[in-house]
Amino acid sequence: MPRERTVTLSRQGGSGLIEVAIALLVLSIGTLGLAKLQISARRLGYEALQRTEAVALAADLFERMRANRAVLFAYTITGLGAATGSPLPGPATRCDLDTCTALQLSAWDLWQWERGLNGAATGDSAGGLVSPTGCVAVSGRRVTVDIVWQGFREQQARTSDSVCGAGSSSSASSSQWLSMTSWIAES
Repeated sequence: MPRERTVTLSRQGGSGLIEVAIALLVLSIGTLGLAKLQISARRLGYEALQRTEAVALAADLFERMRANRAVLFAYTITGLGAATGSPLPGPATRCDLDTCTALQLSAWDLWQWERGLNGAATGDSAGGLVSPTGCVAVSGRRVTVDIVWQGFREQQARTSDSVCGAGSSSSASSSQWLSMTSWIAES
């Protein structure tokens, strides 16, 4: 007589599948966290790049002003950049090709500086700051350069009385702001 086989089901039947499902859930939550961290890192890296570019642009203008210190007052300007909606017209005299007076050179310098703010000077359509506004205040030999641009979040509160960027798209709650002051001595 053949022996009958009896199959007994254990109480743990299917628990391996539940363990796998829980492991996949934990793995997917971890992967989403890593993706969010990557996005935040890219955003912060981009904001750091924008701030670095703003510092370089301010330093460039200070050097231009030091080279043309006789007409320091001519560099005073508010509301320069893409956020203003009205770019400076190209100067009548190209100071890179022609000999210019000190006033013509200041107009040339401001025009080129605005192009740098907007990214046109780099030849890269992705260059420049996002919706920038630049302002230059001259008080005697003391020069303050303010640059405001659009960022992802407010990075620092404004600490000066500058109104640079007020009323533009860069004055939103996510604006970035840089203010640099330098003393430009007489000759």
